[in-house]
Amino acid sequence: MRRTDAMRPTLATSRQFSTAAVVIIVVGYAVILEHGWLLTRIDWVSLVVAAGTLAYFFWLPDSERFIAEQVAKRDELLSQLAVFVLFLTFYSITAGSDTNPFNAHVRQAVAFVHGHTYIEAPNYIEHAQMGPYSYQLHPPLPAILLMPFATIWGLDTNQSYFSILIGAIDVALAWRLLGRFRLTLNARKWLTVFFGAGTIIWHETVDGSSWAVSMTVAVMMTLLALDETFDQGRPAVVGLYAGIAALARYDLAFVWPAYLALLLFWRRRTIPELFLFLPGCALMIVGYMAFNFARYHSIFDLGVASYLYTTPDAGKPLFALRYFPNNFFTLFFMAPRIDTNLPYIYPTFGGQSILTTSPAFLLAFKASWRRLDAALIAAAALLAATPVLFYVGNGASQFGTRHFVHVFPFVLVLMAMGNRRMDQMSRVLITASVCLIAWGVWCIRFYGLPA
Repeated sequence: MRRTDAMRPTLATSRQFSTAAVVIIVVGYAVILEHGWLLTRIDWVSLVVAAGTLAYFFWLPDSERFIAEQVAKRDELLSQLAVFVLFLTFYSITAGSDTNPFNAHVRQAVAFVHGHTYIEAPNYIEHAQMGPYSYQLHPPLPAILLMPFATIWGLDTNQSYFSILIGAIDVALAWRLLGRFRLTLNARKWLTVFFGAGTIIWHETVDGSSWAVSMTVAVMMTLLALDETFDQGRPAVVGLYAGIAALARYDLAFVWPAYLALLLFWRRRTIPELFLFLPGCALMIVGYMAFNFARYHSIFDLGVASYLYTTPDAGKPLFALRYFPNNFFTLFFMAPRIDTNLPYIYPTFGGQSILTTSPAFLLAFKASWRRLDAALIAAAALLAATPVLFYVGNGASQFGTRHFVHVFPFVLVLMAMGNRRMDQMSRVLITASVCLIAWGVWCIRFYGLPA
């Protein structure tokens, strides 16, 4: 069973995206220079890439000279490139000139390059101390992806630049995934803008901390898994992406049954074919246990529990039913902070509900729950969110609910299923989401995150 694809983008679509990227660069440079701020290396790279892409798209000949099928394939690929460039420039310009000091993934990548798992960990980096050795607490996939850069630049590798690159790839993959559904081109654009600028993915990308990079990398692999599920539906490929995703965010291992159910009941794959899903999952499990054994001489991850023993949460279990009310409150009800000082309304230090950062997520409820694929995707979102709801911490210092970012791709799919066209209320909700995220990014950038 295969969906009817979305209305296809044209070369004009890519030209529009690349023109928007150049406009963002021009306006961003004007603001930066006006205030005497620093232009970073990635700002210059974005300028060159945006200008070069725009020139290339206008140099390309018109579509009429080619076979229709070739044109459609070319224009689709070009539109994905254009979305990547657009958000590369957008994130670069809005990231500021700071380098985030919480670069645990770079430190882990350097350790891998030098053939060991322990890291150099100053006091401000969360880590587990085992005898004379320090070990980072985050999953290893971001560090693995950073290894080529760490081989060249070592500890000077800029994790913030890597974060911006991954964030732009995430949005391009979201655009690609939305092309698997019956959407108007206008709806596809609106939902892509929402995903990249109307959710805290914008903040996590420009933040570039160790926690943020784990999330954006997990989103990237989940988008690849979902794209394959709704495209060719090859169990081996879906399993590979789904398995690797769990090496960036362990919670995503809970979603494997939902992928299998989608492949079996919706894509009509046979039981023997489903066995091809397992090698990717096995790769994650073996890699995870090997990584733990190399660090702790145990197949279990002892790092987080060990770290908690050095904090006020010492002695508490990592997961318990009593944590649910606070996490549920953070996810749906925690409001911004009101103050008498400019700008008067601040993001709350401990988080902020998705309804006060990205109200357009409500559009997911427009999907028909009687449809099998929608029900299974909703189950996947619930499975991905469940471990976090019972976790000892709600995310602490954060804008929005960063512990739930890995659930966003599943909710985006539900939004695509229920919003073939953009009505006025949908556009209002998406616009409101973009404004709320912009407010949060601006507040944190210039006023910090008040405790």
